[in-house]
Amino acid sequence: MTPLPHSIRWETLTKRQFDAIDRERAVVFVTCSPMEVHGPHLPLGADCLEGEGLAERTLRFLPERQQSRTFLRLPFVWAACDAVPQPGTIAFRPSTTMAFLEDLGESLAAQGFKNVMVSNFHGSPRHFLAIETACERVSRARGIRMVSIFSLMLTRLGVRGSELGDVLGHLPGVSKPDLVGDTHGGFVETSQLLALHPDWIDPDYKSLPRRTVELWLEEQGRKKPSGPARGLGLVGRIVSDGRAGIQYFRQETYSGAPAGASAEVGERILDTLAGRAAEAISEILDGTLPPEHWHSPFWRFRHLFVNRYAVRFFDWLLGAR
Repeated sequence: MTPLPHSIRWETLTKRQFDAIDRERAVVFVTCSPMEVHGPHLPLGADCLEGEGLAERTLRFLPERQQSRTFLRLPFVWAACDAVPQPGTIAFRPSTTMAFLEDLGESLAAQGFKNVMVSNFHGSPRHFLAIETACERVSRARGIRMVSIFSLMLTRLGVRGSELGDVLGHLPGVSKPDLVGDTHGGFVETSQLLALHPDWIDPDYKSLPRRTVELWLEEQGRKKPSGPARGLGLVGRIVSDGRAGIQYFRQETYSGAPAGASAEVGERILDTLAGRAAEAISEILDGTLPPEHWHSPFWRFRHLFVNRYAVRFFDWLLGAR
C-alpha cells in the first residue's frame, strides 16, 4: 500500500534535503489567516491553526496519482485584515497581505516551484480577496499555479457568507438550525480545534451561551436584512453586515454556539472540507481546472475591496477606524 503523503515543514529542511526536491512537481502550502480573538475559549491563532489543519488533512484525500509529489509547508502567515476589534488581535491592511504573498510567490517561482496553495480560514471578503489578488498576479506574471484554496472552495460549495449550514448541516452530530449565525469562534471552529488542538482550548467553552449578531441586533430593536442579494445588492449587504459585525464584536468575542462542540464532530467537519478541497487541488495539479475557476463569488468586486482608496472609504463607511 502506498503510504499517505505528508507535508514537510520548510524550516526543518537542510540545504542538501532542499536541493534534492523536484521543485516542478512539489506543492508548497502556506496558510494566511489572522491572529485574532476567538471568544474567551479558543487560542488567538485559531484561524491559522484551522487553515494549517485543513491543508494537512487535505493530503489524506488526494488521489494516488498525486501522492508521489513532495508537499512542503511554510510557517503560517498572520498578516491579515478585518479581524475582530478586540485586544489580542493584530490588524493589517489588505495591501500588506497582498505585498507579502506577492513577494513570497515571486521568490518561490524564481526557485522553480510551480504549485503554491494558499490556505485560510478567515471569512472576511477583503482578506480572501487580497489573497486571491496576490495569487492571480503571481500566477499571471510567472506562469505558475498560485491559488487561494479558501476562495475556490467558496465557489465550489456555494457559500456566499461565513455560515456553513448548507455544507455541514447533514453531518451526524450537527443541527443545521444551530449553525445560523455561527460565524466566529462558535460550534464549527470550536469543534475543529477540539479535533486539532484540544489542549489549547479553555474547557469553560461548555458553559458559553449562544450569541450571534442577529440576537444582539434583536436585543437592540434592530433587524438584520434577510433574503437573497445579488450584484451590487450583494456588496450592499456585505457593507451592512460588516458594519453590524464591527459593532457587535467590539462588545462580544464570538458568534455561535460553542457549548455543543465536540472533537468527533470536528473530525467530520475537517474530513468533509478537506475531501472537497482535495478534489479541487487535484484538478488544479492535473491541469483540468482552468484559472478562471480558481476564484470566489466575490472576485468581480475585488476592486471595491482591495484598492487602497476603496479600503479607506469602506473603513470610514463601516466605522472600522
